[in-house]
Amino acid sequence: MEYVNLGRTGLKISQYIVGCDNYGDQTEESTALRMMAAAAHAGVNTFDTANSYVGGRSEEIVGKFLKGRRDEIVLATKCRSKVGDGLHDIGTSRKAIMKAIEDSLRRLKTDYIDLYQIHAFDPDTPLAEMLRTMDDLVHQGKVRYIGCSNFSGYQLTQALWISDRDGLARMDSTQPRYNMLYRHPELELLPACREFGVGVIVYSPMAGGFLTGKHSRDGAVPGTRFSEEFRASNFYRGTYWHESQFEAVDRYTKICEKYDVSPYQLGTKWVLKHPAVTACIVGARTEEQLQANLADWELPVSAAALDDAQKIADWARDNGPRLV
Repeated sequence: MEYVNLGRTGLKISQYIVGCDNYGDQTEESTALRMMAAAAHAGVNTFDTANSYVGGRSEEIVGKFLKGRRDEIVLATKCRSKVGDGLHDIGTSRKAIMKAIEDSLRRLKTDYIDLYQIHAFDPDTPLAEMLRTMDDLVHQGKVRYIGCSNFSGYQLTQALWISDRDGLARMDSTQPRYNMLYRHPELELLPACREFGVGVIVYSPMAGGFLTGKHSRDGAVPGTRFSEEFRASNFYRGTYWHESQFEAVDRYTKICEKYDVSPYQLGTKWVLKHPAVTACIVGARTEEQLQANLADWELPVSAAALDDAQKIADWARDNGPRLV
């Protein structure tokens, strides 16, 4: 396992991060605990969750995993998403964040968060209010570093400017969706991160599993992000479920066969080769999936395979749906 600095900080994170969004739902608690332990044994030191995942169950399960190993783990969680019916059970107002951090600390059974992230931009709260609150959490010792997720390049740059102007803790990382079939962050976000030294933790490097080739034009595999029961299936279908994207996946799987690499292996290595990308979040629903992922992380991918993958990504960009 390789370890990298998060942005311009001294925090060392594993280049592969385990995403815990399914824990307590598609992955039951006992399985999730075994999976996290196996990942840690393999060298993963960073785990990512959020207060909104599975109604807080994900954080509760991660909290059980942390017992006895807290100092070894870089714990990342998030706030901002809707977690209840109250007016302040959503958003980044001071009141909402202060409540969210206390609830997360209780569920995680810890007294601090290593990386506390704003899950998405909140148009209803001034950035200065959110940043002042996050700065207070850092000074209180409840948070070590702060970051964001799903921000545009403009929103991130504005936040950095306010932090610099007011002497507040800055966003040391951002977490965008990024993969061979979704390259919107390349327009402005990734260049901004390189310019200002912000770490980039990519999620959905396999396009929600679409790049594995397991879905057919006839229908989605049940229990996946593209099946109707998944809460965000409309987004995944609207983004990837197009003939051009299926054609790109067909070409991609042939490249994987040519170079004897797994789709997962090549897809994550393609993401990590971008000079702005620090690490990527990977999710696994089963122990078998995790073990396959762990094996793939240790295997090299040739420059020729990455070059061919780049050609496919460029073809998909030029022939696929417009994302902006």
